[in-house]
Amino acid sequence: MLTENNGEISQVRASAFGTLLHVVVLQQVEKLEDFKDRFRRFGCINLPKEKITEEWPSWYSRWVVAQTFTAMALEAFYFDYIQANASPTQAKKKRTPPERFSYICNDLLGVDQVDTKSCLCKLEKLNMTRNHWVHNKSATFEEYEKVKAFFSPDECISLIVNVLSIIADNDPDCILARETLIVLTQVQSNVDMALNELTT
Repeated sequence: MLTENNGEISQVRASAFGTLLHVVVLQQVEKLEDFKDRFRRFGCINLPKEKITEEWPSWYSRWVVAQTFTAMALEAFYFDYIQANASPTQAKKKRTPPERFSYICNDLLGVDQVDTKSCLCKLEKLNMTRNHWVHNKSATFEEYEKVKAFFSPDECISLIVNVLSIIADNDPDCILARETLIVLTQVQSNVDMALNELTT
């Protein structure tokens, strides 16, 4: 977690949040580079999955990495936030990541559930997707469960922005949420600018 004293921000607890988030941002940046290459070479032609995998071998794996690391980054954030704003006991209490988000919003911040419902629904899908990748087990073709929501790196960053916006809007003292939002909003803006340049 971060604290601010006389305009100076310092870190008071060690956390993997920044490292995990960095991996998600890298997936977005690398996906953008692949997309630019794809657009320059093939324009708006709809390519089959096999061709995409042949030309850009990491195209689909970036989705898996972004999803998994988004879930991990949010878990790190929730743990630190609960520990700092409730107690170490509450932070260690067994909860799913969506339950941790709900606990922060409802119990610690007093946010109306209606205001978090859409975000919570996405977090539940992300949690199922993350569990699918992390705890993947083989099964017969008929019984194998496919991923329910295949979040792209862009969607992963948007989801993190959504979560941190809710926290920052309701807890202006959460410097980590505020500062991370600044960085991620800039990442989104850079991607939008690069995509606009392609089409003009």
